[in-house]
Amino acid sequence: MMELVSMIIPVYGVEAYLGKCLETVLNQTYENLEIILIDDESPDYCPEICDQHAQKDARIKVIHQKNGGAANARNHGLDMATGEYICFIDSDDKIENNYVEKLLNAIKESQSDIAVCSFKQWYKNKTQDSTGFKNKEYSSKDYIRKFLSDWTCGLIWNKMFDKKTLEGVRFEEGHKIDDEFFTYQAILKAEKVVVFDESLYWYRMRKSGVMLSGTQYQAQMLKDRLEYMTKRYEMVIEKYPDLKAEYLYNLTDNLISYTRQAQGIKELEKDVRAIKKQYWNRIMFGLIPVKIKYSFFRSFFDKTKEELNVDEGENHYFE
Repeated sequence: MMELVSMIIPVYGVEAYLGKCLETVLNQTYENLEIILIDDESPDYCPEICDQHAQKDARIKVIHQKNGGAANARNHGLDMATGEYICFIDSDDKIENNYVEKLLNAIKESQSDIAVCSFKQWYKNKTQDSTGFKNKEYSSKDYIRKFLSDWTCGLIWNKMFDKKTLEGVRFEEGHKIDDEFFTYQAILKAEKVVVFDESLYWYRMRKSGVMLSGTQYQAQMLKDRLEYMTKRYEMVIEKYPDLKAEYLYNLTDNLISYTRQAQGIKELEKDVRAIKKQYWNRIMFGLIPVKIKYSFFRSFFDKTKEELNVDEGENHYFE
């Protein structure tokens, strides 16, 4: 019996790309699909495009909802999904016609809970392959460790999830970056992850829509990263206490970096300082190289350097 695969696709403001995206989804070599389109009150022609495709293919289910953001749309898709396996596709991207087949075969052949493929990034006529992907099977613990040095671990659209790993896991709404923390939770519930170096997903780089950046957007991104950084630290060390030193090192390194990024944004400076105070003892007395502790110590007092008339000199950690 062919397992049902649910493909969850939030839709908003992508009328120029949605048709191509759906074409690649409908042309999959693996055909037992449940394609869930969540129209997040898109202001363009996307709602009509969704309905037109649903009329032509019974595998497509369309939800028209009040605008709630991508996380809210994906959560509605998860609530509706009935497949044994779940994939997430961005509605302005495209996939190879064997995307589902390859990911599902990888899960079944390796008896894994999550499969991960490599991908291509493209902008107009320029294409770049992702790097760092190797054919390898990971335990949940080893993949959680890989998160520390590989940002692609947090992506959701180059992965297939056994639905069991997503029980009780949902995207946190109201945040700019919700996919990474979602993936963290799924990995922690999994036992095994399989990765293979075959680019099956095409990620479109855009300079419009939700990809727009600005001071306010970047500030919210940093605020989200601060929140998720501490959440993931507490979650990981609860399940894998022996990873505490590595994750504390990572947390400290990020706090030093975020101190600089938050300069001039009062609310963020306050947030960073609060987290530094919260983790002060664990960092200063933890198994972290002295050089990093020293950088953290000096960054802690950046805010008061003018009042204390202290000459900070150079921080060689950033050279």
